[in-house]
Amino acid sequence: MRIAYIAAGAAGMYCGSCIHDNALASALQRKGIDFALIPTYTPLRTDEPGASIDRVFYGGINVYLQQKMGIFRHTPYFIDRLLNSRTLLNSLARFSGSTRAEDLGALTVSVLEGEEGPQKKELAKLVRWLKEDFQPDLVQLTNSMFLGMAREMKRELVCKAKIFSSKD
Repeated sequence: MRIAYIAAGAAGMYCGSCIHDNALASALQRKGIDFALIPTYTPLRTDEPGASIDRVFYGGINVYLQQKMGIFRHTPYFIDRLLNSRTLLNSLARFSGSTRAEDLGALTVSVLEGEEGPQKKELAKLVRWLKEDFQPDLVQLTNSMFLGMAREMKRELVCKAKIFSSKD
């Protein structure tokens, strides 16, 4: 069984959810389950060896710029890869405490809008990777903020995957 487990990073902070997700991924991987712990926004920071994939989807810098300046919704792939790089995200994570909560409300809504929102390019990249590269049997959305991803995943991943959120 191939499981895609989509988890939110917490910038430079240690996060209970990140530690939990990493421990779960490590345990299931040791049992021989093909388990992809997929970080979003920032790399997951834990106190144990990381079990997540090397790539970060919905990179925090990239989605913030896409939200604030529409031109970033049309940037070429190589710019997106640079903005979503672990090195850049980790180096800027120390400034995450300076993020104003009022700036994040519209960004949260845009992620919830899924393929109809400003973050549709990021959703398309994640779905394409799941469909073409990982090909999961099951997708676990670990956060209700990810529910905007479900419709496109169900449509594109067809019968190969079941989409679960924490409410299922």
